Amino acid sequence: MLNPPLAVLEPLTGDAVRWHDDPQDARFADVIEDMSSVLAGLVDTAWRKLKADAARKRREDPALHRLMANLHVDSLDVTDTGLALSLYVPSRGTHDLLHARTGRRMAAALTALACTPVRVADCDSRLRWTRGIRCEERRPGPVPLDPAAFRARLQREEDVIVGRRDAGGGRQAASCRLLLALSHRLDIHPGALWAGLPLGMVILRCTPEDARRLLALGIPARPRLDGEFGTTVAFTLTEQECGVFADVVAAVRPAPDPAGQAGAATP
Repeated sequence: MLNPPLAVLEPLTGDAVRWHDDPQDARFADVIEDMSSVLAGLVDTAWRKLKADAARKRREDPALHRLMANLHVDSLDVTDTGLALSLYVPSRGTHDLLHARTGRRMAAALTALACTPVRVADCDSRLRWTRGIRCEERRPGPVPLDPAAFRARLQREEDVIVGRRDAGGGRQAASCRLLLALSHRLDIHPGALWAGLPLGMVILRCTPEDARRLLALGIPARPRLDGEFGTTVAFTLTEQECGVFADVVAAVRPAPDPAGQAGAATP
């Protein structure tokens, strides 16, 4: 009997979604993270509902019940035809069901429940193993990002930066807005730490070069060297200081579009 890793038995998260793309801009990572979380949530909910339905109807459809009772979802691959399930399969018989009519019915049901195309991975393990099969997509190929989703994400972030939209996050809204402004306006992506601080405060960590640019803009915090994280400069800002400095950064000319010329904006 197959003993999958314990992580496989936990609900799917965005980290379990593999997005095969070749982004040219680090900001694509935010879009991928958002969309991966949504896709994982849709499939996880659909999987649990289908498994419960199959258990209730096990007398009428024993094949589907057997399939759902024995499979374990490992991850998802985003492909140009939708989502491919990566699965742990305990036996040759279950694997045969998976790649036959029962598996196709399962995928169709998941597609309907998740409202997004779902299919069984086109793996190459058939006729090779008898138990403990990992059924996964071998060569999923590149998947382009949805340009509309990317533009919408950038517009939402721009609305937060210029104050037309709340950043959310409660007392951390000011620091979240500051991080977005630094990314969009200066192409600076500092590490941020909120843990153990009073609400509203944040510690920003960046390279000495980026720290000099922030000091030139008048960041309202004293720099300190942080040896724990290598050659890193840290700034500790209050909620009010984040709001004030976010206004300063937002007024800087935006960094060039990554599709255009390389380079960051200068203060």
